[in-house]
Amino acid sequence: MFSSSPHPGFLLPKFNEYRESLMVNRIHEVFLSFRGEDTRFSFTSHLYAALQNAGIIVFKDDQSLRWGHHVSPSLLQAIEYSKISVVVFSTNYAESRWCLAELNKIMECHRTIGQVVVPVFYDVDPSEVRHQTGHFGKAFQNLENRISTEKDQEAPHLKKQLRELGMSESEIEDTLTSYLTGTADVLSWREALREAAGISGVVVLNSR
Repeated sequence: MFSSSPHPGFLLPKFNEYRESLMVNRIHEVFLSFRGEDTRFSFTSHLYAALQNAGIIVFKDDQSLRWGHHVSPSLLQAIEYSKISVVVFSTNYAESRWCLAELNKIMECHRTIGQVVVPVFYDVDPSEVRHQTGHFGKAFQNLENRISTEKDQEAPHLKKQLRELGMSESEIEDTLTSYLTGTADVLSWREALREAAGISGVVVLNSR
């Protein structure tokens, strides 16, 4: 589905179709995943209002549910208890580890409990999301670089803690190497992005 208009009203028939085909044993009908700095006061706010006006129960991320580098259990539960997740992919979406943690949970629910996922590609091409290229890919690389820098800064403190635990120098070096080169989160995020971008969604071109 393609739209050259940033107004979200055209999405409502799609949601109504999903509502009729799903069981009503969820707390929220729609969970919105989006990058606040890109769309909170533009496309996402209009989409949220349009869905609410149509009588659809929507959960929109409250930043108070984010703890440091981690998404709170309450937010993960909100995803699990929703019938549909709408993921608004925008230029800087992949620069946020919180957005990617949400996406991981959304795709897990898609695989395990059949949650419907509706990707919205807001000013980004689906292929850029799938392969992490273009401006979208640069945002993802920025996150990877930031995580690497954080790990380098934390390494001396971790090394001190390991010594206090009585570990040998070789054990400490092995542990630090594993920590500094660990890519589990990044790999899972890449897989979630590939999987989500492969789902039929909506391309929205923002008319500036």
